[in-house]
Amino acid sequence: MHTTRNPAATSADDPLVALAPAVAPREVFRRFWPWVRPDRRWLLAATLLLAAGAGGEVVTVWLFKDLIDQVLVPRHLAAFWPLAGWMAAVGTATGLLTFLGDYTATRVAERFILRLRTACVAHLHTLPPDTLRTRWHGDVLARLTSDIERIESFVASGVIDVASALISLVFFASAALVLSWRLALAVFVVSPVFWFAARHFGGRVQRLSREARRRDGRVTAVVEESLANAPVTHAYNQQRREVGRIRREGEALLRAELATARVAAAYPALLDVLEVLGGLVVVGLGAFELSRGALTVGGLLAFAAFLAQLFGPIQRLSGLATVFGAASAGAERVIDLARLRSPVLDRPGAVPLRTVRGELSCTGVRASYATGDGAPVLRDVTFRVAPGEVLAVTGPSGAGKSTLAKLLVRFMDPDAGAVRLDGVDLRETTLASVRQAVTLLPQASQLFSASIRDNIAYGRPDATDAEIVQAARDADAHGFITALPDGYESVLGEHGLQLSGGQNRRITIARAFLRATPVLVLDEPTAGLDRAAALRVIAPLRRLMAGRTTVLITHDPQLAALADAVLTLGGAELRTGAEAC
Repeated sequence: MHTTRNPAATSADDPLVALAPAVAPREVFRRFWPWVRPDRRWLLAATLLLAAGAGGEVVTVWLFKDLIDQVLVPRHLAAFWPLAGWMAAVGTATGLLTFLGDYTATRVAERFILRLRTACVAHLHTLPPDTLRTRWHGDVLARLTSDIERIESFVASGVIDVASALISLVFFASAALVLSWRLALAVFVVSPVFWFAARHFGGRVQRLSREARRRDGRVTAVVEESLANAPVTHAYNQQRREVGRIRREGEALLRAELATARVAAAYPALLDVLEVLGGLVVVGLGAFELSRGALTVGGLLAFAAFLAQLFGPIQRLSGLATVFGAASAGAERVIDLARLRSPVLDRPGAVPLRTVRGELSCTGVRASYATGDGAPVLRDVTFRVAPGEVLAVTGPSGAGKSTLAKLLVRFMDPDAGAVRLDGVDLRETTLASVRQAVTLLPQASQLFSASIRDNIAYGRPDATDAEIVQAARDADAHGFITALPDGYESVLGEHGLQLSGGQNRRITIARAFLRATPVLVLDEPTAGLDRAAALRVIAPLRRLMAGRTTVLITHDPQLAALADAVLTLGGAELRTGAEAC
């Protein structure tokens, strides 16, 4: 369900895509380095391979110096072929080493992204389904995609870049010192300017990137919501309004990205100017050294080549400040997700439910939501359902019927009172065993973009074909499934859009049949269906409930008539059959 929002609201007014709390780069590295650790040997290998490639470049330049001094200047062409052969061999080896280093670095980076993204999704699946309702799903998706990629550039690729750049710097600086220590000192005097420039620009990029990342999350969120609500948009003829919303968010992202780009682009431009100025100083000094015979022509050209290669690692090291700034902004948003904690956890000493008979009871239950005003949604709810009996729960909207369903499957815990299964407080049992004993049939027919077979078997992936077909027969779904061109292998679109509402509902009923748990919670199983479709699911529902303890939340009087007792919330009146405590 998507929350209605004012499209004209500013980003600062929208708590769903708020700025994540600032996190220091050192903390970012500390938090995410464990996800690199399994590949630390490959990370070291990538660094060494790239460093060896840099060493090969040093050798190539040195051979180029000899080519100038021993072949071109004295016009001694006989010496060309041995030097050319060595240069070709070293160049080939350098290319191979660089390729292997880049490939290994990419392998480390992609494995890091895979591990971290999987861990983040696993963490989100530990949270109750309502936890992320206070956030835009599109923004959460942006954090799991582009923001995680930026973390990788900080923690994994960044480490390789820093290490290989430092080693390359040592190689090129050493070679430059051997050629001419005077010229090398001139270069080293210029180098600190790069560091100060990095410090200045890096901080600004980080601040601007934080806002850009938030704006990116808003664009993703608005697009996701707009497309999900396309039927409403078309029905109310509001297409231009939706396009306008996306354009406004896109323009805000454009401004944020351009602000970041201005600073990020100015930085390398400044470095280029500094490199040119440093090069002119070195060439001028080199000409002086050449005039007094302290340096050969080949040595001067080689030094110029070393200078270009020397400034490369310096630029990479300095440029990492802007990369780290952008990556830190993404890391803050992922850490913000990781800080979410489920209020429903296994208590110390929680025990799994064993053989479940199905006696279900609530005693003095009160429940509220932390995100609301704190007022109880349920007050003093008390009932008992014997094994195999059906309790219908009715009441006006907002009386807490869906809240009761969440309590019964432990999507939330009561503020007071207790929910018990076979006399055991659900809070004293493990979450996994509760979910294994209770099947929830939610109000919406939630299906996956997968085959009908996989959708039915979702709760029991090891089910046999015969069991899947029998479950479909019990749900009165086998007939329309086999009428489809691919039968049980027919792939449903997102949310089962290829089928009617009643057919989708019967597939979810088949899924519940296949799980065959002793307790059922049915939340408005005929909601959203027309009368004919609702009547067609009553017979499968009766078969599904037979012999199972069932809490049936419904407004449908025909369904309520199937119950042994009726609990009316908003008055907590319990009538007929089931024993009240």
